[in-house]
This record gives sequence, C-alpha cells and structure tokens, in this order.
Amino acid sequence: MPGPPRPERRKDDVTKLGKHLFTFAVVADSHMTEADAAAKAEVDISFETARQELGNARSRHVVHEINRLGPDFLVHLGDITHPVPRSAEYDDSARQFHEVYAELTCPLHLVPGNHDVGEKLFPAVPAGQSIYTISDETIAAYERAFQPQFFSFEHEDCLFVVINAMIVNSGLDCEAAQRDWLERLLADNDGRRVFVFSHYPPYLADPGETQHYDAIDEPGRGWLLGLLRRHRVEAFFAGHVHNYFVNLYADTRYYVLPSICFLRHDYHVLFPVGPGRGQGVNDVAKLGYAVVDVYQRGHVNRILRSYGATLWPGETLPVAPRRLPPVDAANRPAGSLGIDLSEAWCATADVRTPWGLDAFRRKVLRNDYPLLALDEMGVRKLRVPLDDLQDDRTRARIADLIALGYGFTVFSFGVPCAAVVTAMSDHAALVEHWEVIAPLTEARAVIRAIVQADGATPPPVRINAYRPDVEAFSTSHGLRADERGAVQALLALDDARAVVDGVVFGVARDEPAVSAIRSARASVDGTGVTASVHLSFARDTPVADGAADDLNRLAEAATAAVALPEVDVFVDNFTPIDRGYFYRSGLVDRLYNPGKGSHVVRHLHAALAPRCALGAPHAVAGGRAIVLDLSGTLAVLVLPDGETSIDRLPAGAHASERGGDGRWIDLVSGDIGNVSWTPDAGAAGPAIVLNEPMTCRGPALVIL
Repeated sequence: MPGPPRPERRKDDVTKLGKHLFTFAVVADSHMTEADAAAKAEVDISFETARQELGNARSRHVVHEINRLGPDFLVHLGDITHPVPRSAEYDDSARQFHEVYAELTCPLHLVPGNHDVGEKLFPAVPAGQSIYTISDETIAAYERAFQPQFFSFEHEDCLFVVINAMIVNSGLDCEAAQRDWLERLLADNDGRRVFVFSHYPPYLADPGETQHYDAIDEPGRGWLLGLLRRHRVEAFFAGHVHNYFVNLYADTRYYVLPSICFLRHDYHVLFPVGPGRGQGVNDVAKLGYAVVDVYQRGHVNRILRSYGATLWPGETLPVAPRRLPPVDAANRPAGSLGIDLSEAWCATADVRTPWGLDAFRRKVLRNDYPLLALDEMGVRKLRVPLDDLQDDRTRARIADLIALGYGFTVFSFGVPCAAVVTAMSDHAALVEHWEVIAPLTEARAVIRAIVQADGATPPPVRINAYRPDVEAFSTSHGLRADERGAVQALLALDDARAVVDGVVFGVARDEPAVSAIRSARASVDGTGVTASVHLSFARDTPVADGAADDLNRLAEAATAAVALPEVDVFVDNFTPIDRGYFYRSGLVDRLYNPGKGSHVVRHLHAALAPRCALGAPHAVAGGRAIVLDLSGTLAVLVLPDGETSIDRLPAGAHASERGGDGRWIDLVSGDIGNVSWTPDAGAAGPAIVLNEPMTCRGPALVIL
C-alpha cells in the first residue's frame, strides 16, 4: 500500500508554527539479515518469517518510499541488523544493510541498537546468553561495520545528538566518556534547538515505571532525563519496542517509534482482541516510520504506516497514485471534527516480556495507539466523562495531551453536587467545556448548584438536555436542532446567563447531518451562547466497516465541523461495538488500526483546510451532493447511497461559465483523479456536466 505524500509547501510558506525550515525522516528496527528470502511466496506469517524472509524487502521498500518524500536526512534508531556482533552472520547482514541503504538519496545517520552492539547489562542474564551483552569487543565490531557509537551533527542551526543507550549503566570506560561528552555538548549548546536519538527509551509510559528490559535502568534513566529537562531538549526519539508511544517530559516531546520490519508481539496484549496470525507479529498496519517537519517555532512528527510493503531485488517501486497528503498539523483548519471517547482511551496492560527482569516484575504500560489514530485524522477535540478527570493517572495524561495541542470537553450526569463542582473548578485549566447532562426540567437546579458553590470557578458550562421521554439504545440527550424556543427558555432562567456558555443538540440517525448542524447553529444565533452537536452511530443490527450511510454521515459531519468552527461537532463511533445490546461501526478497528471512516475524516480535514463554506444540499443520481466554497473555489461533496455513476453535479456561484478541469478525490483511499466539465444552466439550477462519468463507490470530493 503506497505511503502518503508529504504536505506540499514552499520554503516561504508561513504556518501557525512559522516558516517550514526542513524535513527529516526516522526509521527504527530494520533487523536486516544476511540474505533476502529465497522466494516471496505467501506463507503463514510467523515471527521468523517476518524478520528473516520479509525484513530486507520491507527495508528496501521503505528506502525507496523515503526517497520519494525527499527529506534532508534520515536517522536510523538502531537494531540495524538482526544477527548480533558475535554471530557468524553479523558481517554479511551489515553488507546487506549497506547494499539496500546505498540506494538512499539523502544522508544517513545511524544509532546503535542492542542487536548491533549487544544487550544492556542487567541482572538475571542466563550464563549461556552473556555472549549477547555489550562489551568493548562488540562496540568495536559495530564501529567497523557502521558509524561511531555516539556523535552529533548540525543542520539549519539545530543540533542532532546520537547516543549509545546500551552502555548506560554498563561500567565500561566508554560509558564515562559518553557521559562527559554529552554533558559538555548540551551545556555548550544550551538554548539551541536540540534533537536526541537513542535506541532504548528511558521509559515507555511513566518516568517512574519499574525497571524492565525495554528501557534504560536507573541510575542512568534519571541522569538522562535530567539532561533533557535541564537543557529543554526539543525532541527525543527512541525505538527498540517496535510499538508506538508518545510522551511529554518537561519541555521535551518524547517519541518511541514502530519498527519497519515486524511488530513485537508481546505488546499485542494491549488490545482486547485476539492477536491473529503469528501472535500479532505481522499486524502490518502498525509498521511504519516517522517524518518530522521542522518549523521556526516547533516541529511536527508524523507516523507514516508502511503496512509491511515489500520491494524485492530487481523490482522498482510502483508509480504512486496521486493522493491527498496527511493532515498538515502546522496549518490545521480552524474547525475540525470532535470524537466522544466512550472507550478506555488511556487503558493499560501488563506486558509479559520473557527477558531480563520482566519475568519477575509487572510491566504495566499504556496503549498509545488510540492517540496515533486521532493524530492521523487531525482530530484535536475530545469528549470524555468526569471519571477520566477524577482519575489521577488519566488526568495527568489529559494535561500532557493539552500541551500537545488537544482540547477536552468533560461531561457529567445529573445536578452536580458540591464535590463535582469543586472538582471541575480545581481542574478548570484542563477543560474547555463542562457538559452537564440533565433533564431540561432540572436546568434551574443545575444552575443553582453551580452558582451556590462557594468560591467555585468552573470551566464554561454547556447544558445537555437528557430526554427521558425518548426511547433509544441508552439515554437520549441533546435538544433537537430546531429547538430555539427551548434555548431561549433556558437562558431566561435566573443566573442562566452567568453560568451557561453553550447548549448541546442531538442529531438522530435519520436526520441529514449538515442540515441539522446548520439548524443547531441557527438556534443559538444572537443568544450569546454556543452550540455543540452530537451524532450517534448506534443501531440495532450488525454493521460492517464502510457502510455507505455511516461513511456519508461522517463526511457530512466532518465537512460541517470545518465549515462552522463556532460549532463543536462530536461523533461517538471511534471504536466499533460488535457485541452487546446494540452495534456500531468504528473509525478504527479493535486494534486501533484505521478503518474506512478514519480515512474519510482524515482526508476531509486535509482537503478542506484551511477553511470552507457550506452551500446548498441537492439530490443527485444515486445519492446526495452538497456544494462547498473553498476560499473562492467551487467544490462538491458527493454522498452516494451505493456504487453509482455520476455525470452531473450541482454548481455554485463560483462555477466557471466556460467549464474546465478539476480533481475528483476518493475520500476513502485519498486517491486523486482528473475530471473535465462543462457548465449547464438547466431548469433545476446551475449544474456542471462531467465530460466522462465517474464511478463513485463512497464519499467523494470534487474540486473544480
């Protein structure tokens, strides 16, 4: 599956982070072996197959994909080879690596991994495995085959630092040498923008987590983290665990990257679903690499999924289809779709790795794949229950995500007691809106409870009218979109205008989303309060990923969210429900891998940035269409009921009188095709006629 292109920009483009300066790429854990597989036939994927038969071909594909992206340089985070330095295959594996990466068209900087220089020193190593431990001999073998074990380089006035994490706590002479060098280097460059690269991370989810095989142990952990804090290092990159984690440590954005070769299947315990083939080692949607765009005032790290694609000797990379770039995190649209996180988005699991001390300790780690999925979609508005704010660990994570650019709406049910008002006030800095769910008949009591709380300064309050009279899968909440009278009655209550900042509206499954969201905005126009709109995707029959009505509804919701940034639009289908009392398709699957809905949201956030305006909805052959204005450019959102052929679309005020060429974007795949068209002033209103009909299998965006 070809990777996405990078966002198109020029050196003088100015974004929210200032001018784009340069781009670099980061890969991890290629585990190259001494030879390519003898054949590329389909096999039952196992751990050995993934690394020994597919690893080299997966690396070769990533190298050529990175060449297409054209970064200024590439950093490899280690585990370059799979054979270790004392093995007979080490030198041949190194030669294989150099042959594959010789095709790279940008400079390459290497970080040593435990497979490259030997394991860190830790207790309980079986006597027969001590040959795998790092030593002066293994370091010398690495430096003969590759690059120095620690070094620095500069690019565009930024400092990049490569360290050997395996020698930390080793007692080797080179540990003291690296320590002295790193401390002097950072002190001499204090105040500069610094990026640090290591194979082992100091930790995965919490700086205080127990010592384990997959992180730097104390006292080295505290020493390294102290340097990051003291010198305000901008970013830290690590690999080793073949899985994705992201943290904020003091001022440092801290990334642990996936592998380009195979998934560490012990980490599949993070997911409440069976691991599939090969115990999860070949969950290819989790393979990928990072592309980092550096700006004047920060950087943006994006994970590009490689999906385990291979390129074999003698093959060439297929011609990449024209495809929408990822959401440009440095230049997001003012409005974007929000997601109700009803699932345990910050869940943990005890990862049972049978190495080091892990067999004798708990290794409780957080699952960050929900965050990766949200980031890919360009989603920054999140809705969570009060329980998350009251849980110390989850609240700390909320604080981190706010620093990373997310915003949270927190909801509670019923007339709030004094303890709830106090909790909301104590943590008001973490909450953009407090959504109070209660029957409209209790709105007076809700307002009174907040007003009468001594010294309380809660975040802005939105009233969400619970409707006990409506039969639904669970409680039905939110005013109907056209209930302006109910909004006015609510605001007429004593002290309402001092407390109520917004009102929540609910949209039923059978309501066209764009029309309902527009009506909700009209219901608060001129009242001094804002609107929040919720769309539920629950149904009473099983539903497969990619159901046409769900994808169309998502496309409408995302488009309205971008076009009407003053309205918060939330959907509740982040993950699927495939068991229980009702069903729901998901933007992602139960492994948090992106589904068709995720792609629709992501592609609309990318295509509609920085802004769009809604025109009129129309019926078209086989579905509906909504006219859009993209800063003076005509566009049409096409919402087919099923696979259909489209040859005529409604036109807006900006349509050319002479016709012309345009782009047809498949919102599921992101693929871009060309269309040509002519105008038609028909009896039903201005229209465009496509010179060649387009087959439409799902939501599409036509830009003319």
